[in-house]
Amino acid sequence: MTIERYNEIVAFLRETIASTPWEGHVYTVGGCCRDMALGETIHDIDLAVTLPDGGVRLAEWLHKKGLTTFNPIYFRKYGTARLFLKRFPRIEIELVQTRSEKYTDRNSRNPETAFGSIEDDCLRRDLTINSLYQNVSTGEILDFSGRGLADLKAHIIRTPMEPDATFDDDPVRILRAIRFAAKYGWDIDPAALEAMKRHCNRLSIISAERLYGEFEKLLLSPRPAMALGLLRKAGAIPLLIPELCATFDMTQSDYHFGTVWEHTLATVDGVSADPVLRMAALLHDIGKTVTRQTLADGSVRFPRHDRICRRLIAGILARFKCRKPFVDKVIFLCSNHEAAKSWGATCKDMSNADLRRLMHLCGTQQRMETLMALINADNRAYAPEHCMPQQVKHIKKRMYALREKDKGVSMYTYHLPLKPSRIARIAGTRNPRVIEEYQHWLMQKAYKDPLLTREQMAELLREYVARPANPHSTKE
Repeated sequence: MTIERYNEIVAFLRETIASTPWEGHVYTVGGCCRDMALGETIHDIDLAVTLPDGGVRLAEWLHKKGLTTFNPIYFRKYGTARLFLKRFPRIEIELVQTRSEKYTDRNSRNPETAFGSIEDDCLRRDLTINSLYQNVSTGEILDFSGRGLADLKAHIIRTPMEPDATFDDDPVRILRAIRFAAKYGWDIDPAALEAMKRHCNRLSIISAERLYGEFEKLLLSPRPAMALGLLRKAGAIPLLIPELCATFDMTQSDYHFGTVWEHTLATVDGVSADPVLRMAALLHDIGKTVTRQTLADGSVRFPRHDRICRRLIAGILARFKCRKPFVDKVIFLCSNHEAAKSWGATCKDMSNADLRRLMHLCGTQQRMETLMALINADNRAYAPEHCMPQQVKHIKKRMYALREKDKGVSMYTYHLPLKPSRIARIAGTRNPRVIEEYQHWLMQKAYKDPLLTREQMAELLREYVARPANPHSTKE
């Protein structure tokens, strides 16, 4: 939402609670105050209420006054509630009492929460830039840490209280600090970074789902390479994706400008902020960690790394408990990122059949576009004299030309005009393996000419079946 819209909501709340017991006790806090101070788009509104169980009670009060769209959602264990106001039905508002927290179990990030002062509430927050408050009744911006506004101006990421306590209590804050540093391109306070290094092993207590949720946000930041570099500096990579550690110092062929890790960072930075695409860019060369070979002449190669990566990626994403459709998409992109490598910078070695084959493999135009995005980023992350920055442009140009040439036949959804039953009759066999081989042979013909009719294909198959050179031919 715009800052103007945010101010409208604050003004509405100010009028609503005026001359009630809530007046002077309701504050906006966190991201909305930070974004307002930075002049950025505000995504949601959090309210802190300086009264015992204030978040839940205020939500109930607003609902009884008929101001909410539906019943608020309550999380009574944590003293929080979530609602939408009828006046602003698309803006989610979360309400919570000001809290103090105590972490009694070092193997859990779930603290014991209790009502606390607004100063206590400030100190329990992750970063100074997220610990600003605005008094709804007066409009005053309050900086109880004494450093939030200054850190916004100085572009510094630091914690409201002593960093060792902040990161030991909740190690997820390590990932959040890195995410905000990468979001804005700011520096992390040296004392905070050292504390992150000391406590990053505490990430092991975080559930896989929670860990992946934070890691994905970090990966989708505007500066993913910076975020990944900070993760490495903090010592968190071994706890998140230990398989990547082998890429840090792994040298490559002369075609590349640096290590596998440096190439990976450049590739990640080269793709858009799509979860599948960013993850594929991060893991596309993970197969190199188990396929590296040094030849007698000193050259380096990674045979079939684009295929061997499948098992590694499946294992990595299984640890994060990612859903199968997501895993399948990442594996598809990674295992095909070399599909166009042999076609050359201007695709002079790419035939129309090659391109149709790849389009058919992708199955949808969107998947083809996503694969092209990964291939383009991978190409551009090579050494300048060996990169192919215009290759994907040439591929797309040929794709457009094929649309007219193929007269509306889409290779994304192409199916052979001959059914397996007719192939079996022509071939004189019911052997599934043999029929599958004939289907594969016919597809090669379709890649060369997708306009072949049913009868034309049947005739081609009859001729092929009758040839003595055909391994399944009965003629001598």
